[in-house]
Amino acid sequence: MSCCSGGRCKFQFEEGPPLLDNAVTTLTAKYLFLPYGTLLEPEEVVRIWKESGESRAVILEEKIPLVITESGPKVAERHESEANFVRSDEEEEIPWQLVALDSGIAYEELMNWQNHPLYNPDETAVLLKFNHPIEVKPTLKMRLLQMLYKIRNL
Repeated sequence: MSCCSGGRCKFQFEEGPPLLDNAVTTLTAKYLFLPYGTLLEPEEVVRIWKESGESRAVILEEKIPLVITESGPKVAERHESEANFVRSDEEEEIPWQLVALDSGIAYEELMNWQNHPLYNPDETAVLLKFNHPIEVKPTLKMRLLQMLYKIRNL
């Protein structure tokens, strides 16, 4: 009997873009909280992964530096010299409940991160925002043409 369905317990990822340090809860995750930052750059293709072994390539849309305060994480002030921190809309409100859900962290734990045992005041926490590429689902016409192509090549 297998320990998990789908044979994904091999814990070996296939070749591809770099994997992120932390796992997400779903492959449709829009955000990921990383308490120790990352060297990845915006517009880079990366792979998000689940603890079950599934992974998916996404585009890193934004890398948002955070300051951990008593009232929770806040977007850090950005200097013009920091070209690797791209923020399209400074006034945009971040949905922290969704960040906690996608990152697999309890909302209360995320909002009280300065008291967490893994908190390190010397490291800059970042929030990664992902852009999922559009996956074209085959239409009935596409499936019929594919079937006709297979029949023709028999």
